[in-house]
Amino acid sequence: MSDNRKNSSTSSRPGPGGRGPGGHSHMNLDKADNFSTAMRRLFKYFGRDKAFLIAGFIAILASVILNTIAPGILGAAITNHLEHELNLDAFVGQMGILLFIYIGAFATNVVSTIAVNFMSNRVIFRMRKEGFDHIQRLSVSYFDKKGIGDIISRMTNDIDMVYQFMSNGFINTINAFFTLIGIIIAMFILNVPLTIAVLATLPVVGILIVIIGRQVRTAAKRKQNEVGNLSAAIEESVTGMKVIQSFHREKSEQEKFNAVNEAARDSSIDMETKSYMMMPIMQLVNVFGLVFVIGVGGLLVVSNPSVYSIGLLTSFIVYARRFFEPLRQAAQVYNMFNSAMAGAERIFEVFDSREELPAPDKPVEMHRIQGRVDFDNVSFGYEESKPILTGIDFTADPGQVTAIVGPTGAGKTTIINLLARFYDVNTGSIKIDGTDLRDYSRADIRKLMGIVLQEPFFFAATIRENLMYGRPDATEEEMIEAAKLSNAHHFISCLPEGYNTKLTERGMNISQGERQLLAIARTVLSDPKILVLDEATSSIDSLTEVKIQQGLLRLMEGRTSFVIAHRLSTIKNADRILVIHNHRIIEDGTHSQLMDAGGFYHKLYSIQFQKAEVTEEMEL
Repeated sequence: MSDNRKNSSTSSRPGPGGRGPGGHSHMNLDKADNFSTAMRRLFKYFGRDKAFLIAGFIAILASVILNTIAPGILGAAITNHLEHELNLDAFVGQMGILLFIYIGAFATNVVSTIAVNFMSNRVIFRMRKEGFDHIQRLSVSYFDKKGIGDIISRMTNDIDMVYQFMSNGFINTINAFFTLIGIIIAMFILNVPLTIAVLATLPVVGILIVIIGRQVRTAAKRKQNEVGNLSAAIEESVTGMKVIQSFHREKSEQEKFNAVNEAARDSSIDMETKSYMMMPIMQLVNVFGLVFVIGVGGLLVVSNPSVYSIGLLTSFIVYARRFFEPLRQAAQVYNMFNSAMAGAERIFEVFDSREELPAPDKPVEMHRIQGRVDFDNVSFGYEESKPILTGIDFTADPGQVTAIVGPTGAGKTTIINLLARFYDVNTGSIKIDGTDLRDYSRADIRKLMGIVLQEPFFFAATIRENLMYGRPDATEEEMIEAAKLSNAHHFISCLPEGYNTKLTERGMNISQGERQLLAIARTVLSDPKILVLDEATSSIDSLTEVKIQQGLLRLMEGRTSFVIAHRLSTIKNADRILVIHNHRIIEDGTHSQLMDAGGFYHKLYSIQFQKAEVTEEMEL
């Protein structure tokens, strides 16, 4: 079924947010860069929390209505006081109503804030969760091409930009809109000519908001990109600190970081400058508008006092000031919105990243897997024009130990990466028990395999948690037995807290050899059908290695085992040795057969044997 299939680098699984790869046949990174597309996708998240959205909307609307009618009541009270004999009871009643209105406005404002904050945090939680879930499904090749620091920045800094808009800007947007509508209606009711005079400033404000807003959006996107580069630079430097200090390259790295840091600083200054330009401009428009209203209103009061009263003008001035306040808010929110959209575009670029390794529509279930592995004319290259493996053909049976040897860069580890389906072959096929690897789910393939890498990775957790990572349901006895089998139990028991010892990130608070022992124990505990040791004993002394080999021989019984080793002395007992050179298998046989043939393997072994003798003499 799979032999003649054509490999695809795309996946049919849709990305998060409703419009991922597969959600649309032409969805790509260019779409994620599209402002309107990012905006629509972002607002779809709001719809999943309709209850909070509606509650916040109603509360904001109620608050706006209450705040809008308050100046009218105040103006009426002033007019009655100036034009009629003071009625204390009526005045106190009007002030009581005004107080009640402001208390109601405060209460509805609290409700709207709580509702919107709940909605914002739930939306951001979902975005982070869906983004993280999507990243977990991406193939290894994606991370080969992308900076880890930049991915982290997108999932933290960029999502935080979206949160800032949702938690603050969302309320202000709705509040500003309805406040503006309410104030315009109230002003028209009070006086049409004065209202028209105030509205004459709107076109100027609108043009300024749009022009500056576009500049802010472009600057914000650049700033977020530079922040991503900054995160990537820090991540790379911290990860490679040993190498940096070993070669005394601290100054060089500081210079490289300063260049990235300066770019981030300049982009931030550019964005903030363009963003803050809006405020003084809006304040200037506000001042001119108020002066204009007061001037025109004063003339009307003087020229026609029977129609234009002091109370009317007072109410109108209050409304005019409130009219410019939501405009100022709108300008500020628009800047926040543009920054959020710049972040959203970068987030959706990650969401739209194709998984690259297609999943089968109906995965073949693994029943009573024996572990027979067939490589059938496999060719592969990270770039198809630059092959790493060509025409790889071999079969590995259960209970058989297959060693893979060859010079550095020959493609030994690549064979294992293909077997684990971290990558897909370019041509040919890999089968487990006669079924193409691509017809199984990746989850089932990974459960089937136990891999001990040359550089094992550990989480910042206890030794117990790290050992049980591949098999959380294992018993304490099974875990300890696995540690004993790998010769890790002794050094663990010598630690003050034993199996409860907390490892730092990547297990850097124990030696490299101890990390190797733990990695082997973790794999032993997972009880895999297919066992892979990728230079697994490279960092362990020869004496310890002998002890481990005894345990590994018991572990390999009945399993399909692959061993990659630089030290050829460790694979002399392998059932089969594959020699990789110039992208191909050039020799195949047991240790004795290959030595008798006097070929490339014999040459490699002889060179290593001579080096070992020299080393022993130097130690003596």
